[in-house]
Amino acid sequence: MALIGAGLGCTMQMATTIAQNSVAPRDLGAASAATNLFRTLGGSVGVAVFGTLFANAAAGHAADPAGIATGVRHIFLVTLLVCVAGLIAAARIEEVPLRSVRNGAQSWPASRSSAPAPAASPAPASSSATESR
Repeated sequence: MALIGAGLGCTMQMATTIAQNSVAPRDLGAASAATNLFRTLGGSVGVAVFGTLFANAAAGHAADPAGIATGVRHIFLVTLLVCVAGLIAAARIEEVPLRSVRNGAQSWPASRSSAPAPAASPAPASSSATESR
């Protein structure tokens, strides 16, 4: 259990860091929320799918240890495929240096094509618009 906890803890934190580093500062909240939403949905769907696979594999043999072993074997094989797909996806993540903030100015890596545009100063209100009221 300690090994699973350590692995999940490191994985979840890195997923959040990757999501937050991939968006503009104004979208950090949305990136964190999306990460948590998909993590929760993935857990719910995963439990439902694996529960269904186990029940179908052990159907008619639920009280028999051989039926339970068959169900567990199916779950482990499907989990192996999911882990391999996750490993391939993780290997394809583009490495981007973390942003840094120095003296109030944000530093975006030069390789980022989605760097935020500089903030525009608000346009002064025209005097004719205020006089016509």
